[in-house]
Amino acid sequence: MRNKLWGFINGRTSLRSQLLWTFVLTLMLSLISSSLLNNWVISYLLPDLSYKIISLIVYFMLFISFFFLLTRHIVRYFNAITDGLKHIASGNLSYRLPTSRYDELGLVAQNINEMAERLQQQAERERQQEKSKMELITHVSHDLRTPLTSIMGYLDLLRTRTFKDEKEQERYIENSFNKTQQLKRLIDDLFEYTRLTNEDVQLSFQEVNFSSLLEQMIAEFEPVAKEHEISISKNISGLPVLIRMDIEKMVRAIDNLLMNALKFSVKPGEIKLQLLVKEKRIILFIENDGLPITQEQEVQLFERFFRIEPSQLDKHMPSGSGLGLSIARNIVELHAGRIWLEYEEGHYRFAIELPLS
Repeated sequence: MRNKLWGFINGRTSLRSQLLWTFVLTLMLSLISSSLLNNWVISYLLPDLSYKIISLIVYFMLFISFFFLLTRHIVRYFNAITDGLKHIASGNLSYRLPTSRYDELGLVAQNINEMAERLQQQAERERQQEKSKMELITHVSHDLRTPLTSIMGYLDLLRTRTFKDEKEQERYIENSFNKTQQLKRLIDDLFEYTRLTNEDVQLSFQEVNFSSLLEQMIAEFEPVAKEHEISISKNISGLPVLIRMDIEKMVRAIDNLLMNALKFSVKPGEIKLQLLVKEKRIILFIENDGLPITQEQEVQLFERFFRIEPSQLDKHMPSGSGLGLSIARNIVELHAGRIWLEYEEGHYRFAIELPLS
């Protein structure tokens, strides 16, 4: 209360008090100035009746002059706000008003700057979304066209019976089937990615024993890894680790990381899984050794459609869509968690951190 009263008295934080003090000061200066003029000039030059009329006129003129003079900084700031609003309204969202005042006008200027900042951020987001949309269309068109072209080529060879023997025919059929599987995986990944990036995405949360879920996933994954000369080692506590999650989505995220580790591991090799419980959060580590990557590639790993050059891929593994890690990141973030990579000279250590129930 005392601070508000002092603020009103000194006039720095209240426009009303500034106007009040301006009025009082204008009144005093007008009275003093008109008195001096009356006593030293007008009374000697004019008779009594004219003297009173002229004195009154002089007083009002002095009052208006002093009032305009003392309020010019307020009017100038009003004009600055008006000009600033015109700049912002014309599309110059980077324009900012001066915030040199601490009163209501300063607060108005500050609020206008915050509004312009939010509008600028929104416009930037819209530009990024439009750019992302065009990039998505470009990548999808390319990735769909590649296997589709191969399928059409093989089907044309089969249709025209351009094959030497039954063995070559079976190879064409097998290759066509593999391309359709690649096409299906790409479409599934695209569908999942668009669902996860939708603001209205809804998850079906339920409490799950995360340790048991991991054990089940590893048991299903081990035969696939064995086919590619990869062994699995795990360090998972047998104690219950309860987490609220959408099981289907989280299984998809972890499976994407496991398949990524399988695809880019040296053969023969090993994939290590470790589950740590820290206070109210858990961290799942998935480690493997693979071919080295550049720092630029490391930064881009979680970006959509980013893929390592085909020459570095396992020739026995199908090419991915470049969406797996991006999908995993979106799923983890929807669970109030985070995902990251710790990389050092060909050693990859992906981590998923999630809150406990």
